[in-house]
Amino acid sequence: MTKLKAIFHHFSLILKPLKHSSAAIMAHSYFFLLVITTLAMGISVPLVLGYQLIVNQDQNANQYLASLQKTNIDSAHDWQVWSKNNVFDNEVIFIKARTHRGHVFYSENASRVANQKHRPLLFSNNYLLDTKSWFNFDSYHLYYTKTVSQYGNHFTVWINLYKVVDIIKITLYTMLTVICLTLIFGIWRVWQLSQRLVAPLADLSSATEKVSLKIEQSNQGIKDRLPEPTTPIEVNELAKSFNQLLDVIGEKEDREKQFVSDASHELKTPIAAINGHLKLIKRRGQAHPEIIADSLAYISQETQRMQRLVQNLLDLSHAERDEIKITQVNLSSMLSEIAANMAFPQEIKMTTPGIFIVSADFDQLREIILALIENASKYSSEDKKILLSLKKSTKNTILEIKDFGIGIPKDAQKHIFERFYRVDESRSSKIPGSGLGLSIVKELADHQHIQIKVFENHPQGSIFQLIFPNEP
Repeated sequence: MTKLKAIFHHFSLILKPLKHSSAAIMAHSYFFLLVITTLAMGISVPLVLGYQLIVNQDQNANQYLASLQKTNIDSAHDWQVWSKNNVFDNEVIFIKARTHRGHVFYSENASRVANQKHRPLLFSNNYLLDTKSWFNFDSYHLYYTKTVSQYGNHFTVWINLYKVVDIIKITLYTMLTVICLTLIFGIWRVWQLSQRLVAPLADLSSATEKVSLKIEQSNQGIKDRLPEPTTPIEVNELAKSFNQLLDVIGEKEDREKQFVSDASHELKTPIAAINGHLKLIKRRGQAHPEIIADSLAYISQETQRMQRLVQNLLDLSHAERDEIKITQVNLSSMLSEIAANMAFPQEIKMTTPGIFIVSADFDQLREIILALIENASKYSSEDKKILLSLKKSTKNTILEIKDFGIGIPKDAQKHIFERFYRVDESRSSKIPGSGLGLSIVKELADHQHIQIKVFENHPQGSIFQLIFPNEP
């Protein structure tokens, strides 16, 4: 007994973690549906079948009663003649005839049935139950009875319903057997199917844990990817989505590491220069006071460079986190105000036919446009113009900022929005900047779902486009 309890306890420990699994849920659902179906069929089928069989028996009883009503039975001879002309199963149908003269005639075995004490069923007096003991089901006899009268004659028919009961029993036993076999096979099949469906999810979960553990235990980036099972399709799509998420996180992590590395490099150079000049002043300042002014000027220059870099880093941080307030902005009016009030070495020429309204954050959009104009100004000579133009298509409103400066090589166009990227240091070494201006522009534009593109301006210069989706 103790060993049996131990086995049962061990088995329950195995099943306990599985009770909330998909396989268990599917098996429980299948079992519940099958039980409901069994109860519905177990009640409806016997009722319909029993009712139909009883209706058939009632039709038979009516036939015999109608025949008795048509026959004038006054004597035993008349009863014998009728009995010979009407053949029926004496184990199923029992007839009693009582004439107006008080004579009583019984078919075979009918007197035994007529003289028994019957208990009428609650729902109808036409159904009689005869039993010697409530606990002896084999002694149960169920009868259907009907009585008619005509010209003082009374005719009673009892129909033994044991055949009906036997048919219902056989039907129920057959249904129960089939349902039990179906239940056993069905639960096994559902469990097997659910295991096959859940296995890819389990593998995916295990692989996710391994990748997570590997990332946690190492300082390397996210390189591993989850397996992508071909079936089922939903799990395949889930695995692909996870891998896409890992790609995005990995790319962002790589960008952050590169950003830290580039920021450190950019800050290291002016700090080293400032430190070098301070040491120079300390070592030779008293003997050569003329170098102090030059060193202080250089220190001031590098300090301003560091200040601009730190400010750009702060601007970039704010661009990533600041909330935006989308309003209806009159783009034509904004461009006119910028061209009239902002001082640039180059002439700003506008082409804005009509009024153009776009949905954007006013302050951030103004910052984007100013940054792009300033970028165009830095890389253009003073005698060149900067052109601003607006145009509208069925889907978009497009703002173009066109310059005629040194331009951007095609192979560099896809990198110019990366942090700290500078186009060809030999061409831009004399132009101040931290390489963060266009990164800030891209961040601000992405937050407002404004698309930004860059093209070559033939024969010289660059074209930046801001593309605003039109309101539906």
